[in-house]
Amino acid sequence: MNKKYKTFSFLAFAMYFLTGAACILIGSSLPQLVKMYNLGLQSVVLLGSAFALGRVTTVYLTGRLVEKFGPIKVLVIGVLLISVFLGGITSIRNFYFGLFVAYCGGVGMGAQDAVCPVLLSFSTKKNYSGALSAGQALFGMGTFATPFIIGILLHYKLEFNYAYYILLIIPIVMLCTIAFSNLKVNWAKEVHPDNTPLVKPLYEKNMILAYIVLAVICASYSATVNSLNLYISTFGETLGLTQSNSAFMLTIYNTGCVIGSLFFIKVLEHIKEIKILLFNNILAFVAIFFALVINKVGFYFVLLFVAGFFLGVLFSVIVAIATRIGYKRISVAGSLVGTASGGSDILTPIVTGQLVAMFGIGVSFKFTLIMIIISIIGVVILDINTTETKEGVDYATSK
Repeated sequence: MNKKYKTFSFLAFAMYFLTGAACILIGSSLPQLVKMYNLGLQSVVLLGSAFALGRVTTVYLTGRLVEKFGPIKVLVIGVLLISVFLGGITSIRNFYFGLFVAYCGGVGMGAQDAVCPVLLSFSTKKNYSGALSAGQALFGMGTFATPFIIGILLHYKLEFNYAYYILLIIPIVMLCTIAFSNLKVNWAKEVHPDNTPLVKPLYEKNMILAYIVLAVICASYSATVNSLNLYISTFGETLGLTQSNSAFMLTIYNTGCVIGSLFFIKVLEHIKEIKILLFNNILAFVAIFFALVINKVGFYFVLLFVAGFFLGVLFSVIVAIATRIGYKRISVAGSLVGTASGGSDILTPIVTGQLVAMFGIGVSFKFTLIMIIISIIGVVILDINTTETKEGVDYATSK
């Protein structure tokens, strides 16, 4: 791998880590933000909604901008917008300004959806799916880093917002790397020599059906992981666990997600993404189902780790499938996945919040099982509707 390719990989992986750290920032410091703004929880949580809204409303446009101006320029814009979020949300302690910079942070995260698959498809052609899995692992590590830093600061009685400024080191390093590296690429010629696709195409028999099913799979997957991240800690308290042990149950689940993402880097070299997507959903369903049936504290810890192990990699798998189907416009295909995921991020707390209010916290796990079933059905339909060879599409069309 030449120096330019290594730099592309570094920037993509750094962006995954940065967006993972940024997207969890509001949730990790929510009690402190409530005190800072002197507002109720129901108001301050709107910062998270503004972040999600920034991503979902602009990510498709971001994909189009990547096509027009190339990924590096769009990456710079995305990194700068996340920097505005990190540096501004507590520097100017006005709630409406906070909503604005949170929205900017979400727009910056949308750059990850559109840019990173393009950079990795160029720099890691031999194991593109595995590289996306590594990116997902780094995203997960980013979601660990933020609460860890905030926890240390609070333990030593320091201001929580120092964590925001510490995380600014990452975008500064990225921007310096871009400024001092020769990353000029003729994307039309160098990236697509002889019209050779960057990624191995996955051919669809019906394009509209393929994208609809992909959107459903992505939305249901995002609903699954959002529900687990939202309610595992609270559910743990209903089992009689202390707040710290309940939080540890969530940590165990997220540890499974990161380890699974790392494990599947090599697996994806040998097994097709759609098979991983199907079997991992089935195994995660089995783990959560048996956790509910057995209903013992120890088994929840073990089986939630297992569920995380199989679920953690699946967003990157969905991105890989989407960009293989949309191999001619990778940035747009990646942005469509981001749109479906972002929409689910906004709707899931609303839907599950109502369900939990009516039926209790346990319904969140049943909701998760339903979402996984929807994903499994969608994957089966997608598998039937796609083929690894163009001849398979021509044969289906002729029939």
